[in-house]
Amino acid sequence: MASGLGVDGQVRVLATDAQDRSVVAAIRSLSASGLRVTAVGNARQAPGLWSRAAHVRRLAPDPRRDAEGFIARLEQILSGTRHDLLLAGTDVALLTVSGHRDRLAPYVELGLPSHEIVQRSLDREQLAIEAAAVGLAPPEAHVCRTVEDALRAAGAFGYPVVVKPVHVVVESGGAARRRSAVLVHDARAAESAARALGTCIVQRRVNGFIVSFAGVATADGLLGLAISRYRRTWPPEAGSVCFSETISGPPGLEHSVESLLERLGWRGIFELELIERPGLGLSAIDFNPRPYGSLALAVAAGAPLPAVWGQWLLGRAPRPARARIGVRYRWEDADLRHLVWQARHGHLSSALSIARPRRAVAHAYFQARDPGPLLARGVQLARDAGERVQNKGRATDHEEVEPSHQTRN
Repeated sequence: MASGLGVDGQVRVLATDAQDRSVVAAIRSLSASGLRVTAVGNARQAPGLWSRAAHVRRLAPDPRRDAEGFIARLEQILSGTRHDLLLAGTDVALLTVSGHRDRLAPYVELGLPSHEIVQRSLDREQLAIEAAAVGLAPPEAHVCRTVEDALRAAGAFGYPVVVKPVHVVVESGGAARRRSAVLVHDARAAESAARALGTCIVQRRVNGFIVSFAGVATADGLLGLAISRYRRTWPPEAGSVCFSETISGPPGLEHSVESLLERLGWRGIFELELIERPGLGLSAIDFNPRPYGSLALAVAAGAPLPAVWGQWLLGRAPRPARARIGVRYRWEDADLRHLVWQARHGHLSSALSIARPRRAVAHAYFQARDPGPLLARGVQLARDAGERVQNKGRATDHEEVEPSHQTRN
């Protein structure tokens, strides 16, 4: 663990991936706890770089394209200015930092378990094995080594099915990329997904609400805890949460998740996604060993997981924090797209429900006292729209799912 206080009386945290909404929430939480944050993004329009909570702003290459350049830039920043902690914001950054820990650890506390544990925590086949052992078995699935195996499994389950990569992050040619699960509706799409992923997991698609169980895992148990239920996702049929609400977990869930964390060996911020199956309980479907999309909800509900993580690593024995029940979260642009989708499909009552103002809502980007990230998100969306126009001719056979893949709205 870090010593607890920098030589100048200030504790500095370097947070990567300031382009992600999860890291915007992390930067705000860390800064609110009194830590000085160096935000590192891959583009000038990264929302986290526009936050008042970021004390220092830096650019670095995207590790998905240039892992060596990414690590070299972090090494340069850390060797030039003392930092106490480093928070990797995405799966790709996490695996890249972990794999090059020998270059970064002399300068900063990484707060990571062994590289083997990091790899295991990003392995969906391993998650399925360990989740089944603690009573949180995923929906029925088969690990498929060939395209033919995948087509047989999909045919046996009946379409649509979910096709997942076994390894969340794949490293190749000096770069790394996150591979998402996909929801496929026919054999042609299943074949395309299986060929793209290689060894993959074909999973039966089941209906149910997604439950997020997030916290800070330590050797002494959970120091932070936030449980929420997804109310809406984008895309609507299968996608990431765009509206959710904190809830109380069912009896025994906390014990089961702690047992799962012990089996995985994970320490630090995490989110476990589960699906509520009527009459069958909860099934684990994904594990995120880093800041996650709706992190702002936990922070707003009184469980500032990044701050708890930082204080724990600094040896300050933070008090356990649990999220209040009934606090809501909205990812602004995604929920707006969900509203438009409902209206276009004639679901006017659903669209009006989304549009109705609600109290106690945390936003992914918007804060009245910190407007920069929302403005930067607008710039991001404009850039992305331009890129989509350029790539308009490219057709897709399946729908990417990140991170959740099954939901009922």
